[in-house]
Amino acid sequence: MAPRPRLPALIPPARHLHSSACARHPPPPLPTTVAASLAAASSSTGPAPDTLSGWIRSVRRQKNVSFAVLSDGSQVGGVQVVLPKGLDDGFTVGCSASLRGAWVDSRGQGQAKEFKVDEVTFVGESDAEVRLVPLDWLSPFRRLPDTIALSQTYPMPNTKQGIPLPVLRRNAHLRPRKDGPAAMLRVRSEMNWALSDHFRREGFVRVELPIITSSDCEGAGEVFRVVEGAPESPAPASTAPPAPPASTADSPKPAPPPAPSRYLTVSTQLHLEAVTSSLQRAYTFAPCFRAEKSDTSRHLQEFWMLEAEAAFLDADVPTALDQVMHIAESTVRAIATHVRAQPDVEAHFAAQAPALEAQYAALLAPAPYPRLSYTRAVELLATHAAAHPGAFAFAPVWGAGLQTEHERWLAEDHVRGPLFVTDYPSALKPFYMLANEAASGASSVGEAAGARAGRQTTACFDLLVPGVGELAGGSLREHRREQLVAAMDAHGLDHEGAYRWYVDLRRYGTTRHGGFGLGWERLVGLLTGETNVRECTAFPRAAEGSRF
Repeated sequence: MAPRPRLPALIPPARHLHSSACARHPPPPLPTTVAASLAAASSSTGPAPDTLSGWIRSVRRQKNVSFAVLSDGSQVGGVQVVLPKGLDDGFTVGCSASLRGAWVDSRGQGQAKEFKVDEVTFVGESDAEVRLVPLDWLSPFRRLPDTIALSQTYPMPNTKQGIPLPVLRRNAHLRPRKDGPAAMLRVRSEMNWALSDHFRREGFVRVELPIITSSDCEGAGEVFRVVEGAPESPAPASTAPPAPPASTADSPKPAPPPAPSRYLTVSTQLHLEAVTSSLQRAYTFAPCFRAEKSDTSRHLQEFWMLEAEAAFLDADVPTALDQVMHIAESTVRAIATHVRAQPDVEAHFAAQAPALEAQYAALLAPAPYPRLSYTRAVELLATHAAAHPGAFAFAPVWGAGLQTEHERWLAEDHVRGPLFVTDYPSALKPFYMLANEAASGASSVGEAAGARAGRQTTACFDLLVPGVGELAGGSLREHRREQLVAAMDAHGLDHEGAYRWYVDLRRYGTTRHGGFGLGWERLVGLLTGETNVRECTAFPRAAEGSRF
């Protein structure tokens, strides 16, 4: 029997997809960063030739030579470059250039090496020269010049006084060219790396979850509604011919059901619970949105949040909650340990914030973070308020939420370090949290008396830290269907409609599970000494809006 003919290949071999020239000539590598070039030159005893690319921070011209500061964002501060007379023509603050030359030992103070330039290639100009305005109206005063320097058009000059925060925020597109904002972005990058490495070692799977959702996880109503189209623009007139009138014989079609409202997510927790019911341990790192009007140093309307969830927790409530708190604590410790070793923290942030070293010492202390029940915390706050009238603007009362001043007193004055506050009143927390009264027991020893007194609490926690207040919050989730439905009814949520899928998770193979969420910008501020979350992200989105 003759062999069957072979079908032609649908996809040609890989070697046919690329020219032989491309195979023989790979693209050139990216330019060497200033940090890498300087590190290599530091071990050299003679001139070290290289080519540097970056942006000019400042120019200081002398009679026969000019000095400039070049930065490419790869390290704290720039490097000094030396240009012979004539090579500095066209150098302005903010311009980009490639400089060919060699590293040599520096004669000046503050740096061991400087870069002596032999050739300059301008890449991008910067309109940064001082504008000169004629002063014709001052002509009678001959001692004055005919022109006067009005201002610089480049808004990021290199000044000893620094640039005021309002100017930096108005020019967020140029802000990363300054040392502080650039160092913050590098720290965020290192935090992301440490986060991924930590959870990978702990067996967690990273997942990507929806940004647009029909569920409000927190139930506070502070959501951004998604509106399709551009309502501020009138719809274009239709050019289609008018439709013929419908025949009376045609049966009317039922109107489609209204589409559910959609929002930008305030938390991915509900969806994270769904994937955890299969993956057992999962986390997500994504932006969240809350339409709250709080114009404070701790709030943004768009922020990044780490959320982690674990299934098959211990059947004992206190033990299970402690397991979740351990995950949160170990995560903070892992990220802080990695970031503390970064040169940006030592070279920039530690110098700007002397108290930062004490912050790291508290975060990385060998002892576990203390646990304190909400009931006990209120007692301590009330005792302090009684002994120090006027200490708090808000009186600490059982059943009311802890204010920022309460949280900071607990962390900064009482414990002087991080601590977990557990077992908050159920009325203060969302519907999905496990109620202590319905569980096998209160989740802390200090809460047992409160439970016996009829105070309904939940198996939850907030992680409080000095200088910030609340950094993270978590809980055990209500894993029983009947109790979850009752809680949803009490909160006015439709368990047969928009939240039916969430109830299904309890119908098909439920487990004891729990998790936490951590505000990323607050953690950035904690690890860098920044006191305002607006300085902890490149383009902050706050209640006052943004032009970017």
